[in-house]
Amino acid sequence: MKTSLFCIDIYTVSKGDTLYSIAEKYDLPVSLLMRVNCIDDPYNLQIGTKLCIPGTEAQLPQKPENRCKIHVVAPGDTLYLIARKHGIRLDSLMSANPHIDPYNLLIGTELCIPVSK
Repeated sequence: MKTSLFCIDIYTVSKGDTLYSIAEKYDLPVSLLMRVNCIDDPYNLQIGTKLCIPGTEAQLPQKPENRCKIHVVAPGDTLYLIARKHGIRLDSLMSANPHIDPYNLLIGTELCIPVSK
């Protein structure tokens, strides 16, 4: 059975970081970090780059206790458009999905859309 990977954290590259040091910090293989973030040249890591730190669903932060409906990210979706479509504030959508990298929204990702009780 194939395990799905999710971004369990977003890491912003700082001065002095290397893919090796970042991978070591999160106990990940460098090759996985490169593959998940579509990095071809490990020697050209730019300060300020946001990296998806992959993990399994079990490692995701717990969902808020609020009820939610699921939205599956489709081609062309942005967090802003999804929030507008569901009539919620962008910050509410982002708070309900802390594991999502808003700059790297992956097609097929399930988002929690908060609904009123």
